[in-house]
Amino acid sequence: MYYSTWLRTRRLISVLAHLARGIAIAAWFFPRLPEAERHCRVQAWSLALTRKLGITVRVQGVTPGLYPANHLLLANHISWLDIFVLNTVTVSRFVAKAEIRDWPIVGRLCHAAGTLFIERERKRDTARVSNAMIEALSGGHCVAVFPEGTTSDGKGILPFRSSLLQAAIDANATIQPVYLRYTDRDGNWCDAAAYINEMTLTESLWKLLGTRGLVAEINFLAPFPVGQEDRRTVTRFAEARIKAAHEALSQHHYSKA
Repeated sequence: MYYSTWLRTRRLISVLAHLARGIAIAAWFFPRLPEAERHCRVQAWSLALTRKLGITVRVQGVTPGLYPANHLLLANHISWLDIFVLNTVTVSRFVAKAEIRDWPIVGRLCHAAGTLFIERERKRDTARVSNAMIEALSGGHCVAVFPEGTTSDGKGILPFRSSLLQAAIDANATIQPVYLRYTDRDGNWCDAAAYINEMTLTESLWKLLGTRGLVAEINFLAPFPVGQEDRRTVTRFAEARIKAAHEALSQHHYSKA
């Protein structure tokens, strides 16, 4: 079920005002705030954004806390919204594609939150971001990566790339797989949040604003230390865990139907 154009427009005005407020906070207050308070502000702002978009966030599993030190989150990727959904529970420095940096409003917010932007087609840039991740993790930060390298519609899990996971090994970080999915109130798969194909950010936002009862579900799977394993082994293990969660939750829903 969708909202009327009039109601969408009202919600759009509210969301745009919230985005503008986020930019103002990032520009004027962040430089003066202690790090812990910045994390709290990011979490509160992200939670308010999901509410203004009419999204209910459901959390399951082993939540790692607000900003766990030397922690790497690995999540499947469906939407630009994933960053803000995850920030409602655990704030992280995300690794995101370089194009997001140039997006109006959203790009500025991501930059202010310490996002590490990467041009995946350039091998040298992968090395640069990997070094930045090692520095961040070793310095006690929480970092989040979408190892699929692109978004999907959420009906399945795309193959994981292993290149950026070397940073977790070098920093001796804890890795935590996270399975994300978007559903309606009854647990049915919903594509309202999917940012795929040639969709623009404007089209995606307009679709979200018109959707009723959207649920963003965050499934925090058990964290594990990297140990002495190589990055491909670690990648395959994390990928298998997220795929298993996807299959289990899908089958559980179908068995109830």
